[in-house]
Amino acid sequence: MTENIVIYGAGAIGSQIAGRMHGAGHPVTVVEPWEPQRQAMQQSGITVHNEMEGGPDEHYNPPVIAPDELDQLPGPIDTLFLCVKSFDTLAALENVLPHLATDGLVVSMQNSVNEEWIAPVVGVDRTVGGVILINAVLLEPGHVTLTSSVSRASAANRDLPGVYVGEYQRPAGEKARRVAALLNSVWPAVAVDDLMHERWSKLANNTMMNTVSAISGLRSKLALGTPEARRLIVEIAAETLRVAEGEGYPLETLMGDYSAADIFAGAEGRSDVVDEGLAGRAALVSESATTSMLQDVLRERQTEVDFFSGLIAEKGAAHGIDTPFCRAATEVAHRVEAGQAASVDNIAEVFRLAGD
Repeated sequence: MTENIVIYGAGAIGSQIAGRMHGAGHPVTVVEPWEPQRQAMQQSGITVHNEMEGGPDEHYNPPVIAPDELDQLPGPIDTLFLCVKSFDTLAALENVLPHLATDGLVVSMQNSVNEEWIAPVVGVDRTVGGVILINAVLLEPGHVTLTSSVSRASAANRDLPGVYVGEYQRPAGEKARRVAALLNSVWPAVAVDDLMHERWSKLANNTMMNTVSAISGLRSKLALGTPEARRLIVEIAAETLRVAEGEGYPLETLMGDYSAADIFAGAEGRSDVVDEGLAGRAALVSESATTSMLQDVLRERQTEVDFFSGLIAEKGAAHGIDTPFCRAATEVAHRVEAGQAASVDNIAEVFRLAGD
């Protein structure tokens, strides 16, 4: 029997999954809520510009429908790749749930810890996650650029896969291996036993980089190359490490290179190791690499700040862990969402609000 695969959300990540998986011969259908992207894909398909690996552009034409057209699916969904923003997770699940096979898997290809919200809806045994280590930019409907990411710009590990795949609250089994096999047609995929540890490691990276880039307007390379941005990145990293440990996911390193001890020392002004490392890392990141939150700011759309620094602040409060920089950065990010200009000056405002 042919597997029925749906990619819900065709942003920078979902477009690649849908295009490359369809190009490899897998039966996929894209559900795209954003009308400009849906129309572009229906008219001209999706083009992937592979800046990181070079070579010619890739062109794909997977079938695309709107969220209110799920009755057009060929049958119950066996595997759902959820690629919407975190704030749309539950609404997307509610919409698609009547079309999900009784044993259908929901695979979160999102940032943050969406498995925590997906599992109560579909069950722990049907919840799978993919932790993505690549960076892609979508600023024009129908066009995605694959760029060198901050996550992969590691001196310690140059052979990272494109995605880690795991099952929620259990070691990798047949379901994780099956999903990883599908994703191997998109990027190199590796099944892991501790999904949420990898998820929290990525959440820390996202909270450090996304929030700072979104409020400052600096793309990844420039953020790493700007001293005041790096200082805020280190402060946010230290808070995130403390909260991750409180949640039961202690992280020994971040970004593959920086030990927790060095990050804490940097936040306390006792060491320049991480600051210097981040500055050097800038040379390994593409000029066009843009965090997902800054992409949303540039498109004047809602950001996921409440699921990055906002979530760290919320979980920190639950554990009695103070997170003044995450709280302040979240507040400033909401101002940017409301129309305040993204500017390096906003970094100083975060420090002021944090009482530093």
